[in-house]
Amino acid sequence: MSGKLMSIRRAGSCVDCSAELPVGTSAYWLATERVVRCVECSVFAADALTAPQLVVTPTLPSPAAANPTPERVEDVAGGSAMHEYERRSTRELARKERAVSEDAEWRATIKESRPVMGRIAAALTPKPVITAESQSTKAWKVGSEGEERVAEVMAPITGVAVLHDRLVPGTRANIDHIVVGPAGVFVVDAKKYTGALEVRDVGGLFRTDQRLYVNNRDRTKTVDGVLGQMEVVRTALGDAFPDVPVRGVLCFIGSSWGWRLRIKIIKGVTVVWPDGLPGVVAADGFHAGSVEAIADHLRSKLKPAK
Repeated sequence: MSGKLMSIRRAGSCVDCSAELPVGTSAYWLATERVVRCVECSVFAADALTAPQLVVTPTLPSPAAANPTPERVEDVAGGSAMHEYERRSTRELARKERAVSEDAEWRATIKESRPVMGRIAAALTPKPVITAESQSTKAWKVGSEGEERVAEVMAPITGVAVLHDRLVPGTRANIDHIVVGPAGVFVVDAKKYTGALEVRDVGGLFRTDQRLYVNNRDRTKTVDGVLGQMEVVRTALGDAFPDVPVRGVLCFIGSSWGWRLRIKIIKGVTVVWPDGLPGVVAADGFHAGSVEAIADHLRSKLKPAK
């Protein structure tokens, strides 16, 4: 086993699995590389070194295999949100499991070193438990499910081109969906919220201040978010397609719209339910002959989120 097993004095992360290693955690210090490796990864590495090795005689690839035709990487609706959920879920569970394990080790040690007082201290100290995932972690999964639902609704629409999960240049933020149709480009943000949805004017007698509420909570920031994404798309279109209009759409999944379904407009952004989305993005317009050209241009400017 390479490296020295020790209780680390400085918090860090495993060089192999990136697990967080708080101060005092038992881990292997690799002095040459100046990195730490958790015990689990060290055991795995040792097993790999002692396992029998399979010797394979290499074969020369054919010319076609040596220079394969590059495949087009397609974007996946909700892909980056699901990836972030899985990353956060894994780290959260590992953190909780580590707390339970360290607590069990502490209880065994204190009972052995101080049989009487140690048992009293252990009895009076609550045990950590593995609780349900935090709301902040689950939110990423819910968001991914909302994006997938919007993608399902748009899949059968003809005459449009759809780009999913595009990265905002220079940031880690993403745009859920971009739809290119005959009427122009639509920036579609998916939200999975429950509760009644309504637009309220809270401005008073002499001014207008429209706000979007879902389940009696002010969700106007979602509208502002779409407005910002529209500017990103306008910039991406640039001088290549300066006359193509860019419109914003908020699609709410799971919200209540009352007895009469009606599309709502707030700050110029269209607010709609999933089944009402096709009628918005597939509307007639002057750009039907340029749909694919516009979509290809946006694909080159806005890369899929990872």
